[in-house]
Amino acid sequence: MVLLRLLSGSLAGQETVARRFPFRVGRGAQEQLRIEQPGVWESHFAIERTPGQTIALRALAGAITLVNGERVETVALRNGDVIEAGAARLRFWLSPVNQAGLGLRESLTWLGLVAITAFEIIVAVSLTR
Repeated sequence: MVLLRLLSGSLAGQETVARRFPFRVGRGAQEQLRIEQPGVWESHFAIERTPGQTIALRALAGAITLVNGERVETVALRNGDVIEAGAARLRFWLSPVNQAGLGLRESLTWLGLVAITAFEIIVAVSLTR
């Protein structure tokens, strides 16, 4: 998953997580991330997964998009890259992964160890009689 943090404008500090790709950003109501700042087009750019499983940004319909201060059409994104679309600035991050709870698995492992130990004790006691 991808995390986009707005760095400018009235929504500065807001974070959006992109879970499905392509993830489109622009001024239009149909965009997954809607940014209403000067210079942002209806459909400004899209974030996509490439066949090599990298995350790439693709500028849409000739919109001027900068990544780390350089104009791009398509570019592979890296953690910390700053994306500029018109007056909007965003920071690209891979979002943190939530670890699944392991409590049940751990409990079952300990119960299994206790059962094996109890079985070994019963066998040892029965063999010494």
